Amino acid sequence: MASSRHENNFDLLRLTSALVIIISHAYALQIGYESMYRFDPMIFFGTTALATLFVTSGYLISLSWISQPDPKRFMWKRILRVFPGLIPAVIFTLFVIGPIATSLSFSDYFMALFTPISLMSLPFFNNGACIGLFDQNPVTFVNASLWTIPMEFGMYILVALLGVIGIFRKKSILLGLILINFLMWILVYSDPSLSKIRFALYFLIGAYLGIHHSTHRYRPAVACLLVGLLVVAVSSPFYEFVALVAVPYLVLCVAHLRIPTLNRFGEKGDFSYGVYIYAYPIQQTLIVLLGPALPLWLFCLLSIGLTFPLAYLSWNFIEKKALALKQIPLAAGRFPWPEERLFFK
Repeated sequence: MASSRHENNFDLLRLTSALVIIISHAYALQIGYESMYRFDPMIFFGTTALATLFVTSGYLISLSWISQPDPKRFMWKRILRVFPGLIPAVIFTLFVIGPIATSLSFSDYFMALFTPISLMSLPFFNNGACIGLFDQNPVTFVNASLWTIPMEFGMYILVALLGVIGIFRKKSILLGLILINFLMWILVYSDPSLSKIRFALYFLIGAYLGIHHSTHRYRPAVACLLVGLLVVAVSSPFYEFVALVAVPYLVLCVAHLRIPTLNRFGEKGDFSYGVYIYAYPIQQTLIVLLGPALPLWLFCLLSIGLTFPLAYLSWNFIEKKALALKQIPLAAGRFPWPEERLFFK
């Protein structure tokens, strides 16, 4: 049976992953993506952290559906987790960071901001050239982290659809989806942008393990062996294949370690989402103001130091208040399963 929130380390894993992504992005934003080679260890450093987030999400989201298989309630909870925090982050980027970091004049910036081409690129915008935002930086993306939001939300919809038609808990369905996604990834493997489809694999693997192996005992010795395999495979194309097996096992092994100090890590709040959605534009702004030549360690410290207060405010004044609305009355449509087990009480 899955452990309750303060008997596991998912909060710690999420925040740690978000901070690792900041470090990975710091390296990339200073030198530019085109200066990094395909199998740069720093790329793997960041993608492993992102894979951790997707495994965690797949595992917990699947259990959330099993615990309360009501599509309206399920999607309502997902909306409350994603959009109340995301919308203020986009507004902050456009109306606070934008006027500071743009290469346009103040008036020209706001005139450009409300053109059709700018409005069509929101909120999951990448290239800020149309509003003069970060267009002189080594990387011109405004908030490249947000590309994961539609993929993540798409996986939520998939879970709800499979649940409604009664096949979400079938091993053959999830294993089939994992196989199809794996084959699609192989077909587009040579294109780094399209090969991002592999992160859906991590979500599906997490969901499969959550539903069918929730009581599995993950052994630290095996986890250490998998870490060793990842180290050996780093800087090679084999890393991404090893990671498909190693990362889910490592994530769930660490998540279920019974260490009280770590288990209570999230008692003060879950700041990982705020860190994830605010960090990239903060880092881009630092490059505009201070240039790309800062020592990497200093750039990382400044990035984390400026991002964390925003994440703290986002959690305490927006996200937590939104999540308090998860169980407000809705017209329910429940889909019970035989021998249904409650994973969360």
